[in-house]
Amino acid sequence: ISAYIDLNPVRADLVDDPKDYRWCGYAEALGGSKRARKALCRVLGVAMDSWTRGSEGIYRRLLLGEGIEAGEEVKASEQAQGRKFRRRGMDREKALTKLQDGKRSGLSKSELLKCRVRYFSDGMVLGSREFVEGAFTEKREWFGERRKTGARELPVTSGRLYTLRG
Repeated sequence: ISAYIDLNPVRADLVDDPKDYRWCGYAEALGGSKRARKALCRVLGVAMDSWTRGSEGIYRRLLLGEGIEAGEEVKASEQAQGRKFRRRGMDREKALTKLQDGKRSGLSKSELLKCRVRYFSDGMVLGSREFVEGAFTEKREWFGERRKTGARELPVTSGRLYTLRG
């Protein structure tokens, strides 16, 4: 069920890979969410600390296998039977290549970093709490009446960074 849900944005043609859809559990886990990682470890039936030792690759292979777009033969066969061909999926050739090479089925360091820093693009302002609060005060009319503060802490491991989202 988890893989089905994480593959929905691919099937809806929103992204080519579930890691690129920020609001799915898999992308959230790649972005560093402990809660999302814990959930995926539970799905895989492994201990929480095993996420860093390979669970990401195991789940990625599951997504690649489940999410491959149907081949041309299958599409033609289903069309001949008067059925609409299977829903869209991940690029067949790329997914099969990654599945055949177990090491490459995981994500590179640069791809993982991209998943972590996408949070930066969520904000209009990035900086210290004081800096962000100053920008919030300056543009107060852009936000709803119920909002009392502007600064939202980013999930980074070292230091404190805040963003103004909304």
